[in-house]
Amino acid sequence: MKKDTIVQFVCFITNLELEEFEPKWENYAQRLTNKKTEPSLQQLVKGNKNKYRYISQHEWPDQDFQFSFMDERRSEHFPEHNVRVVQPGGYVISGVEKRHPIKDNDVKLIAFISHNETDVEFYSNLSLYHHLNIYQAFYESCTYGFVMEFFVPEKNADELAILLNQRPGVETGIYRECFVPHA
Repeated sequence: MKKDTIVQFVCFITNLELEEFEPKWENYAQRLTNKKTEPSLQQLVKGNKNKYRYISQHEWPDQDFQFSFMDERRSEHFPEHNVRVVQPGGYVISGVEKRHPIKDNDVKLIAFISHNETDVEFYSNLSLYHHLNIYQAFYESCTYGFVMEFFVPEKNADELAILLNQRPGVETGIYRECFVPHA
C-alpha cells in the first residue's frame, strides 16, 4: 500500500450467508474498483457481534479518489436482497507497525474509533497482536476518526476486543478474510 493511497471502507449490514452475499458484493464492488487493485472482503467471525457482517476495502490513489459512486441511490442499499450499505468514508494510512508476519491462525480485529480519540498511541502500546494498520479519516465527514486493523491470534481476539471496547467511542468486530474469486 502506498503512502498516497486512500482506503475506502464499505460496510454491509445483512443476514445473508457468504454464498448468497458474495455474488451481490462482486456486482456492487465492480463499480467501486480501482483497476489497479482488487478490493478485499472480510466476514464477521461466527459468534462475534458487530453491526457490520461484511467489510469491503477499496484502495485508491488520492488523486483518483471520489465519491461519485455514492450519487446513485441504488448503490446505498440492495433492498431486494436485504442488504444495507454503510460507507464510513475514505482513510489514509497513519501508521503501520509490523511485529511479526501474519500467521494462518490470525484473525483481523477491526476497531472503529470516534473522532474524539486523542491518545492514538494507546492502541500501538497494546499487546496480544502481531501487526497493526492505522487509518486516519481523510475527510472531516468520515464516520470515524480512525479505523484500526489488529492482526491477532484467534485465541487472543476476544481479550483484545474486551480491552478496546472499554474505551469510549470504540466499536470492534473480529473478521476473517474471505477468499472470493475475482473475475
